[in-house]
Amino acid sequence: MALRYVVLDFDGTCTQIELVQAGFLADYRTLLEDANGSARGALEPAWDTAVARVRAASPDAGWTLGGAPSTAPAAADPYILAGEASALLQRDGMIRLVPPDAYARAYAANPAPWRPEVPEVLAGLVARGLGVGFVSNSDRLAIEMRLTDVLHADRALRRRIAVHGHAAKFTLAELPIGSTGPGAAHRSRFEALDGAVRAPGIVRPIYLRRGAYFEALCRLWRELGATDYAIADTLVCGDIWELDLAMPRALGAHVHLVRRAPPFDTYPYELAQLAPGEPSTDLRGLLDHVDRLRGAAG
Repeated sequence: MALRYVVLDFDGTCTQIELVQAGFLADYRTLLEDANGSARGALEPAWDTAVARVRAASPDAGWTLGGAPSTAPAAADPYILAGEASALLQRDGMIRLVPPDAYARAYAANPAPWRPEVPEVLAGLVARGLGVGFVSNSDRLAIEMRLTDVLHADRALRRRIAVHGHAAKFTLAELPIGSTGPGAAHRSRFEALDGAVRAPGIVRPIYLRRGAYFEALCRLWRELGATDYAIADTLVCGDIWELDLAMPRALGAHVHLVRRAPPFDTYPYELAQLAPGEPSTDLRGLLDHVDRLRGAAG
């Protein structure tokens, strides 16, 4: 089958989280201090200890947002790490509460810059005749605004890029009974997925059945003009194996992983899931991967 679509994650995949992670974590801690009546800086020793404990436990410890058993490594990026560290502080009795808007406020105050190669790569994908879109946990309008800004010199290119936010890739969920969303037509494909798989190098299972993410993929295909189940013609690009790539790979998609930069390096078990040429240190490797797939198909 010919490659027709490329689906991109946003945070970490197309942005340089490593440049803002320290500010994000510091602001997050300050918000915890304010919410719990602590003096500025008072929580720093306990916070640093909690962060270190989460880092040491990850990737065997997983992201537990929304009561999920684990949906990504607990220290895969600063956004996940902050949530797991604050939950640990609550369990230890060091804080009473976590403000529900702590993540959103710290995130907004520390926008990660785009990878410098993003405009070049997006233009290259579109020039190759591919349908291109983002599927992200982040807010759709926020991504669209930033995309419009980075592509301000090429409005025609911007119009070719679709964006779907609030994908809830971290949610382990079945497709609801009576669902009429775009995934409903392909329910049997989703239901054929295993619930979880094991991977060498990590003690916890990798959970695959992420119904909201499946719906987001199907919705994106429809927006890009697909009238069929286009998984075999799709290349999904992300930076966290479990969150972005494990389910699409199990469904039959091609995948590409952009390696995370220190201090949130990609874990060895993630790289072990990939063939040569499927990971790269930046997004230009995605273009090389596309060209190899198109050459193999031709």
